[in-house]
Amino acid sequence: MKRGTLFLRIFLWFLGAMLLMAAVSIGLTVFMTQQGIILSGQQEVLSDALDRNGQKVLETLEAKGAEAAMEQSEEIRRETGLAIFLFDRDGTPLRLKDGPPREFLERVGREIARNLAEGKTFDMRRETASVYRRMTSAAGKEYILVGVFRRPPSVARAMTDNPKALAIRLAGLLAVALVFCGLLAHHISEPLVRLNRTARSVADGHLNAPVDAAVLKRRDEIGELSRSFDAMTRHLTALLEAQRRLIRDISHELRTPLARLGVALELARKKGGEGAVESLDRIERESAILNDMIGQLLSLSRVEAGIGPDAPEPVDLVSLVDSVVEDANFEAKALNRSVCLDAQKGLKPLSLSPDLVRRAVENIIRNGMRYTPEGTCVEVSVSASEKEGRPGISVLIRDRGPGVPEDELDQIFQPFYRTETARTRDTGGTGLGLAIAHRAALVHGGTISAKNVPGGGGLSVELWLPG
Repeated sequence: MKRGTLFLRIFLWFLGAMLLMAAVSIGLTVFMTQQGIILSGQQEVLSDALDRNGQKVLETLEAKGAEAAMEQSEEIRRETGLAIFLFDRDGTPLRLKDGPPREFLERVGREIARNLAEGKTFDMRRETASVYRRMTSAAGKEYILVGVFRRPPSVARAMTDNPKALAIRLAGLLAVALVFCGLLAHHISEPLVRLNRTARSVADGHLNAPVDAAVLKRRDEIGELSRSFDAMTRHLTALLEAQRRLIRDISHELRTPLARLGVALELARKKGGEGAVESLDRIERESAILNDMIGQLLSLSRVEAGIGPDAPEPVDLVSLVDSVVEDANFEAKALNRSVCLDAQKGLKPLSLSPDLVRRAVENIIRNGMRYTPEGTCVEVSVSASEKEGRPGISVLIRDRGPGVPEDELDQIFQPFYRTETARTRDTGGTGLGLAIAHRAALVHGGTISAKNVPGGGGLSVELWLPG
């Protein structure tokens, strides 16, 4: 989209809408004026005015004569704009003051008498609105009273009688519409232009490019979009930094066993014969470490990319954990350790990626086996559990080891992170097992956490999966 296109579209849409509304409003006003709809409410007002003032005029007519009634009628016209005309019951005019010719009044009186006979009491002309009715005086004589009110110039007349004034009004309306639509279009499009400018900077590699503070403070959808964009850039920055850190750690971790392999090979060349056996054993151990590390890295990369090769399916988590415990217990016996399982019965299956969950549980148990003292048991329990109102199943693994410093508990799930007590290769592993378990939990919408057991009772790791 070309620059300014959004502004132009918004501007034209609002301008068109305003002009259409103006045209419809004028058209309806003209129609209603012509049809007498817009002033239909005046009938009740005029009727009330005629009732109040007409009775006074009749009383004055019968008490003081036509001249006094004429003066009173003129006073009412000056004060209210209501002109009152009197006719007898047959429509014969009673002249109270100088006015229209008698012939005209007689014709009007006959027409009004017919309208009253037909039930019509209200009439509107181009410049006047009239209401009429039969009224009986205090003396019992019946009259026809007509109240005439001169109407102010209507919109329809303004358009037909004064085209110049109409043109001025329309030009003013158009100018106001242009200014209003321009301001409104600018109000909507300008923050998007600023956000687009930031997006271009991010696309060019400047991930720390700030979103305009004024846009972030907006309390509408645009403000929400800008805040989401800002959160996305911060998340991307964190991911890239984690990626750089991972690459640095991988380089460091791979360099160490490779250097040991080089030393072992050099020693093997120098010693030769039976003296090379020890060096060859060392080469074999370092090769196994490299192979294990590469396998763990591949597993981590698959998890980072998604669930993995196996699609989610209904899984009996108790049976899965039981099979992992059985395999781990076989290895633990060789180390004079054991793995114990306590599982709740009757747990419903969960929709999981079985291989990924198996790998996660296995890594946590192996981590516990690595640190629990000889002659102790790594305790594994499976039970129903809720997190924030969501049902699920908790897998809790506890060892009897030294635990983890409290300030490092949140870091043990980072790739290649090992505590100071686990820096040696013999006990520290690759530092990838818990990272894989952490990613597996996130992929399934679950959580993983670690805490020290009070009283130096080891480390407890909880894997919670929803379902």
